[in-house]
Amino acid sequence: MPDYRKNILSSSRFFHPASFDSTFSRREIPLPSGLVVREYRMTVPLLAGRSLLFFSDTHIQAGTVRSIAETPGRSLRWNGTGWLTGALREAVARFSPDYLLFGGDLITYSSLYPEAMEMMAELKGTRGQFAVYGNWDKRRRSWLPFRVIEGLYEKAGWKLLVNESVSDGALELYGLDDYKIGIPRIYPLGPKKGFSLLLSHNPDAVAALPPEELERFDLALCGHTHGGQIRIPGFGALKASSRYWKRFEYGAYQNRKNGMKMIVSAGIGTTLLPIRILCPPEIILLKFLQPA
Repeated sequence: MPDYRKNILSSSRFFHPASFDSTFSRREIPLPSGLVVREYRMTVPLLAGRSLLFFSDTHIQAGTVRSIAETPGRSLRWNGTGWLTGALREAVARFSPDYLLFGGDLITYSSLYPEAMEMMAELKGTRGQFAVYGNWDKRRRSWLPFRVIEGLYEKAGWKLLVNESVSDGALELYGLDDYKIGIPRIYPLGPKKGFSLLLSHNPDAVAALPPEELERFDLALCGHTHGGQIRIPGFGALKASSRYWKRFEYGAYQNRKNGMKMIVSAGIGTTLLPIRILCPPEIILLKFLQPA
């Protein structure tokens, strides 16, 4: 079985389509908290009526409260967890998702796990909560043993997926280990029975999957890039944390060969510079619909 981190496959299999077909559409919903919801709709008869919320890259530091009132899309700074907890609680209450998914990079320092898990315990999907590791979660093994981190997630009501899948009838969810520091693998799965969703912190891991493994999935949800944090009109991110640079910086993608779709979220938090310009903190809302 390949180590995806050592293989650079053709990233050109994924592209930004000028527009998606009628089975996949998007709109933007600004929330009073300053979060922006990117709502996607997919026609999936077996899951019609269900929805999920995906958020990523909270990077909780000494705090994550927005200290200066700003218009979404402008510069934002973070200084505490009060704003973040309230903003996510508001979004979950408003959209009542069946599934709540987290894409990794929860904290900046291990001393913040108690506060972070108190926040996570408040967030519930009606059918479950699932998460994957990010590179910040795994970058210093001396922080906490992984079994302790998994126990913290479990106590908060979340299932941390590390190269494993869970199934809820028509929905199959597979969570990959982190691409940069973990060892991502797709282990053999049984026959496909419904909609198959891949949760990966880093889009580079999705791009590196062999075609025979990738073709099983209908959609991948990723974070990690932060959308660049600073974006310029007509150019996009000045910098993106990807071995493919700007190719997977942000947005919706489609695989040229099998039609699989991928969403790369700008996430919520920041690293290096505590600022976002023309790249507001966001979460993803995905609604499943019946055919028109």
